[in-house]
Formats: sequence, structure tokens, C-alpha cells
Amino acid sequence: MKHRRVPVHSLGISQIISFGLLFYAFAQLKTPLAQSTGVNETMILAAVSGALVIQGVLALVIGQWIDRFGGLYIMQGGFLIGAIGLGLLSFYPSFVWICACLVLIGVSYAMCTYEVAFGSAVQLDEPKARRNISIITFYGGIASTVTWMSVAPMLEFLGLQMTCLCLAGLMLFGAWRFWVLSRCYQQEVPQISKTLEPFRWSILTQSEKRVLVTMGSISTLGFLTFTATSMFWINLFSEKFADPVLAVVLASLYGPFQVVGRLIEMKFGHRFDARLSGIVATMLMPLALTMIHSDAVEIAVLAMILFGMGQGVLTVTYGFVTNLYFRASVYGRAKGMMIAPRAVIAAMGPSLGGVLYAQGADQFLYVMAGLMLVAMLLMTSLLRLPPTNEIHLQPNNP
Repeated sequence: MKHRRVPVHSLGISQIISFGLLFYAFAQLKTPLAQSTGVNETMILAAVSGALVIQGVLALVIGQWIDRFGGLYIMQGGFLIGAIGLGLLSFYPSFVWICACLVLIGVSYAMCTYEVAFGSAVQLDEPKARRNISIITFYGGIASTVTWMSVAPMLEFLGLQMTCLCLAGLMLFGAWRFWVLSRCYQQEVPQISKTLEPFRWSILTQSEKRVLVTMGSISTLGFLTFTATSMFWINLFSEKFADPVLAVVLASLYGPFQVVGRLIEMKFGHRFDARLSGIVATMLMPLALTMIHSDAVEIAVLAMILFGMGQGVLTVTYGFVTNLYFRASVYGRAKGMMIAPRAVIAAMGPSLGGVLYAQGADQFLYVMAGLMLVAMLLMTSLLRLPPTNEIHLQPNNP
């Protein structure tokens, strides 16, 4: 089978920008936004949660668009909408205005983050999907670190308004880049019929339904934990060690070690079943969350390293294991079915995290660890469902 060119590096860098500016940035933007509008941070986090729900609402539609038009076109529109949302956010005259901007940001998040990037990679070169997804997530792994290390000084020296405008400018650059890519690569994308291959719940086999439900549940638990913890690492470490600078450093550690996890996946992953990699990754997460109870800085460092590596491998697992069971022609819609409930539930992460964290950091960590233990058991159950995509059953396709 001929391998098509995939703009993996552009897709990867796009995830630093999109995840960083549409999600991670709000860990630091929430405080000045709350202060500027006279509301508490919990209300800002609730609004961010609402924005994330939009991904679930739009998931099935966007999945169909990916299969029909190709992921590159969808990402172009997503970056443009994100630029508008962040640009308007710079005015922040009221909480209602912020919520309206977050609606645009939520739509953008649904159109230009991992799931659409993965869809692009699968469409352009399905046999090499696992490696290409690993490369894309390799870049995305440093999104939190780059964002948190950049937004803090921007807020200090430029202020909230100029920071938002700068972030909007980066999103606009992303829109331009994907406009160029969609034109350059339109001949590389397999011809997509105006009549899509049928794909709906009622015609799926029992095995396919089990895969959708199981993978959807695993990713829901994983993303719920991810969204909840991401907003509170800095708070947790600030309180534990009474050192704001150390807190930012510790919180930023897991980003680079997501990259380490993905490097390991890229180098050695093809030798192992992707489901086994997922099981190991889900084991690391509750272990790390339990270790953070320690008051030793060294243990906190090790915990964040393990947490980052586990999260890094899991992101590849979410993208590729789906393709083990669902081929490129229906990949977007299969992911859409998984994302719809996941996005709605995972969107509660910031709000749920806020409620749990208010009860105490220990309770917060125990609940998060419990969620990932359940995810590990579900991942193990996938071993009973053999892959069905013939592309990945061929010996020369890792």
C-alpha cells in the first residue's frame, strides 16, 4: 500500500497552540478574569466546563465532517473561530461576555484538538496511523509547560487584555497554516464520496458496540481526571510546599514527561499491542496520584514524572486503538460516538475538581486515583475483543 505524506509536524505544533490556548491557559487566566468581572474563580471554571461540553454536543457532527471533508479543513475553521473567541475575550466587560466568548472557544476546541488531528493522520496514511499519532501527541505533550511558562510572564508584563490579543494572534496564525495545508494536501486525501459509508449504532455488530462503549468509558474517565487535575496542580503544590514558584515548576513537569512517554511509545510501541501499552499507562496514573500525598518534594517530582508518562501514552492509545477496530472511512464518526458522552462528562472536570478540592486535597486525589483504577480494568477488558481492521492485521503494519 502506498504511504501518503502526512504533515505530522504541523499537526503536532497545532496541538501545542490549540490545547495550550483553549484549555491550559485558563488555569492562569481564571484569576484575572474573575477579578476583572467581580465574580469568583469557581464561576469562571464553571464557564470553562460549559465550553468543554460543546465538544460533546458537536462531536457527532464534527465526526461526520471529518469523514466527508477531511480533518485539515475542519482544523482551519477551528483555529479561526478560536482566534475570534480569544480576541473578543480581551474586552471582558462582564461575566456574560466571558461566557459568550467561551462558547466560541468551546466550538474551536471541538474543531482543532487531538481528535480532528488524529482523523487527519488516519485519513492521509492509515497503515502508519500509530506512528503518526505518536508524533502528533509528542508535540502536544509540552503544551501545558509551554503555556504555563509563557502566559504567567505575559500577564505580568502585558496585562490581561494584551495577553488575550496575543493568544488570539497565535490562533489566527494556526488558521492561516491550515488554510495552506488544506490546499497543499487536498490531492493527498483519499477521494471521499458525497454518500458516506453507512455507520450508525443500529447496524454495528455487538463486538463493535462493546468497543465503542468500552473505549468511550476509558477516555471519559481519563479526560475527567485530566481536566480536573490540570486546573488544580498549581493550587495543590502551592498549598503543600508554600512556594508558588516551586508549584509552577512541579505542575509543569508532567508536560515534558508526556513527551518522554510518547518517545517511548514511538521507539518501542510498535513491538507491543497498543492495548497492553494502554494498560501500563493507566496503572501509572493512580500510582502517581497516590504518591502525591507525600510531603516530600522528591516524591512529588517522581509522581508528576509518572503521571506525565502515563498520560502521554494514553493519548496515543485513545487515538490508535479506535483505528484497530474502525477503518479510516468511518473513523471520524466512530470517534464522534465516543467523544459525545466523554466530552459532556469530562467537561465537568474543572467544576468537579473545584468541589472535591474544596473538601480537601487528599479527598480530591483519592477520587481521581479511583477513576483511573476503573479505567485500567476497562482497558484490560479490551484484550478479549480482537482487532477487526484488516489494515493493522497485516504483518508489515505496526
